[in-house]
Amino acid sequence: MRKLIKADKKGFTLAETLIALTLIGVIAAMVMSNLIANTMKQQTIAKLQKTNTVLSQVFKKTEVFNGFHNYWDFPAGSGEQATNAFFDDYLKSYLVLMEDCKESKDKECEFKFKELNGTEKTLDASWRKFYLNDGMFVGMKTESTDDNKVIRFYVDLNGKKYSNTVARDIFMFEYWAQNKEHPDYEGKLLPYGHEFTKEKLITADNTNNCNKSQSGNYCAAVIVKDDWKISDDYPW
Repeated sequence: MRKLIKADKKGFTLAETLIALTLIGVIAAMVMSNLIANTMKQQTIAKLQKTNTVLSQVFKKTEVFNGFHNYWDFPAGSGEQATNAFFDDYLKSYLVLMEDCKESKDKECEFKFKELNGTEKTLDASWRKFYLNDGMFVGMKTESTDDNKVIRFYVDLNGKKYSNTVARDIFMFEYWAQNKEHPDYEGKLLPYGHEFTKEKLITADNTNNCNKSQSGNYCAAVIVKDDWKISDDYPW
C-alpha cells in the first residue's frame, strides 16, 4: 500500500509579509518619485525652449517692421516710463496677450515669487508684466546707457500655477539691442548669465548663481550650456 507523504510547507509569517509589503511600497514610491521628477524636468525643458522661440520671434518681427535693433528709439534710463514706452512701441503688437497687467487690477499681476534660496520677491512697477495666451507670465524691463541697451525678462513657465520659484518654473533671459563691449551679443535672446562658464554659474560667489544658497537667476544659462538638459548637478 502506497503511503502518501505530505510535504511540510511553511508559509510566510505575518511579520515577514508586512516587511515585504513595506519594502515593495518604498521601492514603488522611489520609482514613482523619480518618474514624476523626470517628467517635470522634461516638461520644464520643453516650455523653456518654447519661451526662447516665442520671445526670439517677437524680436525678429519687430525688426521687420521697425528696422534693425541698432536703430530702435530706445528710451533712456531703466524706470517704469522707459520700459512701458519700449514695450508699447516695439513688442506689444507682436505678442498674443491674455492679460496686460498695466491695464489690469488683477492681484495676480503683483506676481510674488521665491528665489532659489527662499527669498521672497515681487516685481516692482519698473517691470512691465503680462500673461501670454498660453498662461505664461512675463515681466520685462529695459536698461539703457550710452554704451549698452538691454531688455531683461523674468518668465514664469506656468504662470499663476505652483511653484513660482526661480530655477523651477521661473527663469531669466536678456536681449541686447546694443553692447559696445560685446557686439556679438547684439540682436540675440540669451539666458541671463550666458557669458560665464558653467562652473562659475554654479559655484562662484555671485548672488545670481544657480545654487541653493543664491537667487538662481543664472539657472537658464546652466540648462542651455548643458545642451538644454537638466543634469544631475542641477539644483532641482
